[in-house]
Amino acid sequence: MNKKKYQILNSLPPYGPMYISITENGQDFYSEGFVVRFYKDDGTDWVANFQEGWTDLKEIVNLKKTQNLLVIAKGICYLMNPNEIKPIEVFGVNYKIIFETNNDGFVLSDDTGLTIIESDGNYWHSERISWDGLTHFNIENNIVTGLAFNPMPDSDEWVDFSYDIDNKNLIGGSYYSFENKRPWWKIW
Repeated sequence: MNKKKYQILNSLPPYGPMYISITENGQDFYSEGFVVRFYKDDGTDWVANFQEGWTDLKEIVNLKKTQNLLVIAKGICYLMNPNEIKPIEVFGVNYKIIFETNNDGFVLSDDTGLTIIESDGNYWHSERISWDGLTHFNIENNIVTGLAFNPMPDSDEWVDFSYDIDNKNLIGGSYYSFENKRPWWKIW
């Protein structure tokens, strides 16, 4: 039987024990954020009030190879064990999209790159893919494809990219497109 680990709440509870603020730096946080009730293995529970980031992405992801959960509070990621009141890891601030990989992991996207979450909770970031914007994602055989925005005055366009999760290899994108060109200010 799969035991319930959490419940997303609509607001802070008006009664019962005080909620626990969960932030990147451990400081108290008194505004209402992303509110979650966690159920411990011993049958008790506690309420977490997660400080939120800058996007609309709010989700909790069950990781397959660990009891830990990935809590996404409007773009900020908190890797949490329901039995502990401190996050294991905190990262990101403006993740906008999450999708599943072929090996039970997940891919998060912000405006400039990807973060890959493995099924055991380990994670890593891709190199920078875009100057400012990623869209039109597709994933097949652990290769993420999409479009990266190139805001340069001579282009102002979306360009293709592909990122191989297994080999950590980027092809295309907009960020490195000028890497081998001579800077405009050098005329000799």
